[in-house]
Amino acid sequence: MFVGFGKPVLASPADEPPGITFFKGSWKEVLAEAKRQNKPIFLDVSTSWCPPCKRMAKEAFPNARVGAKFNIHFINYQLDAEKGEGIAIAKQYAVASYPTALYITPNGNLIHRSVGYGGVNAMIDQADLILAIPQLKVTLAKGDKEYANGKRNPDFLKRYLNARQTLNRPTSDVLDAYLDALSESERTMPETMLFIADALQSSNTKAFDYLIKNRPSVLDSDLTKQSLARAITGATSRVLDSEFKQACATNDEALLETVIANSERNTVSENPFIGRQDAQKQEAATDYRLKFYKATRNFVKYRAIAGPVAQNQLMSQSVSELQKLDSVSAIRRENNLALLPDSLKRLMPTAFIDNKLPMASLPSWKVARLLHEIASTYLELGTSPTDWDPALTWVERAIVLYHTPEYVSTHASLLNKRLD
Repeated sequence: MFVGFGKPVLASPADEPPGITFFKGSWKEVLAEAKRQNKPIFLDVSTSWCPPCKRMAKEAFPNARVGAKFNIHFINYQLDAEKGEGIAIAKQYAVASYPTALYITPNGNLIHRSVGYGGVNAMIDQADLILAIPQLKVTLAKGDKEYANGKRNPDFLKRYLNARQTLNRPTSDVLDAYLDALSESERTMPETMLFIADALQSSNTKAFDYLIKNRPSVLDSDLTKQSLARAITGATSRVLDSEFKQACATNDEALLETVIANSERNTVSENPFIGRQDAQKQEAATDYRLKFYKATRNFVKYRAIAGPVAQNQLMSQSVSELQKLDSVSAIRRENNLALLPDSLKRLMPTAFIDNKLPMASLPSWKVARLLHEIASTYLELGTSPTDWDPALTWVERAIVLYHTPEYVSTHASLLNKRLD
């Protein structure tokens, strides 16, 4: 158990810490210092471009209350996830969002993870939570031993899951064991499915498979089933989004492909009565890969996919053809709404029924958005006129289809690149 959790010696206002004091040295030296003082480590993982990181550095780190709390009870350390040792350590602890606060034992084990910045009071409350955890860790250590020895009673597994969640430890193996331990009637109870959805951490689990195979429809007339369907959708989306961010943060292409496959399964599960064409599946996979290679700044692979998409697909239809498709889409929507029974219409938002076709649903808008996205990435990551010339053509088409200040600005920046 960590020392230093007792009542600190009171200091005079002149001696009050001005803010958090961060340890200077290597990660190995931080761990050694934590062992020497027998204190947990507060590790702030950030990046130079992250706005919440900058706000936390400006507001919280210089704050005297935060400094008094953290300097007494923790060894404080900072890392940039994109520089030096920070790259490997962020990968080791699967950091995918910034800022991420990691609370770590002197031997390097993760105690707790917190993502984002909620203000000075939230940081202090978080520290108090961590300082109370040793008592919980005793309970969890007993659960670890019983689980390792094969205890699989559903009540025990549920308590054990709750304890692991409180410490932000992985739960996927325990959640699958809990699902296996339940009877079929227990598995299908709404409260059980809600619990599984809340504890879900991975798309490569029995729990994820069970949820997508047994989710009710959000259009079900039963309000309980509607609510459950929304909860499952939220959980599966949360997990897939987290895994995609982790793939980007760790440059893990194998995890990316897993996310693509499981995202497709999730989409089919959400819309079981709408057949997915191969072109739709390919479009979704391409979108994931483009976002991944942009995030990892792998322009060679990004360009290999994006260039043909922009030139051979998005530019293949003329402006007049796309405008005709806009009209067809609007007519089709009106016809489809007319065919819906009143019972289903009552379940839809009034705005959806009354409003005209949203801009984001127009074929021309989608083409313009994608052309601009690709052109702006070529602007950001490209290195020569070979990249900027086609990007100029693409953004010019985007402006014709959907004129916005953002698109015009990208066009101007590309022109400047060509003149430099």
